[in-house]
Amino acid sequence: MPATQNTLPSTDSDRLAPLFELPSIHGGTVALADYRDQKNVILWFSRGFTCNFCRNHMNDMAHNYEAVRAINTEIIQVSPNLHHTAQSYFPPDTPPFPFICDPDKRLYAVYGLGDRGVLEATKNTVISFTAPLAQGVRAEAETIRASWVDTVNRNFLRRLQHHALTAMEQGVFIIDRQGIIRYQQILGALDEIPTAETLVEVTARVCS
Repeated sequence: MPATQNTLPSTDSDRLAPLFELPSIHGGTVALADYRDQKNVILWFSRGFTCNFCRNHMNDMAHNYEAVRAINTEIIQVSPNLHHTAQSYFPPDTPPFPFICDPDKRLYAVYGLGDRGVLEATKNTVISFTAPLAQGVRAEAETIRASWVDTVNRNFLRRLQHHALTAMEQGVFIIDRQGIIRYQQILGALDEIPTAETLVEVTARVCS
């Protein structure tokens, strides 16, 4: 994993963000249109709760959530997890921001995020299961538990295919109150996303 980024490359977009409405683990659905004229949105397309690195990023965002809210902004995390397994996994540590599920990865495609293929997926699997060992037994056990919850259910073959054969890109999109994408960054499945502190700084600048 590369070092945590403190700055973002200049990738301004200035195009209308595609609308969506997807189920949230907090209940109901989350629709981008509901934030129009109300709040900026940091839209993070992640690898979901099975990814140790994503869980660390989620903790960082949760820790800095009040700073995000202070600049009239919401975080929306998109994951490729199934809705019912995500709901089963999180309690009592449900993230404070909206976490929505797109297991068919259609919204990923709408925002221009692609699949880097089976070879990348194999490498990601190895790294995802070995990296937590450096953090101790607890982190490794949590990765195993998350993978079990996500995979061992009535959708076993579908989820196994997701983990074994696909390596979806991640993406961070900063969307202003008018629904315009003011900043975007597309990353590999295991690339380090910007810290919450960096995202707050960039959002304040591009959405002012």
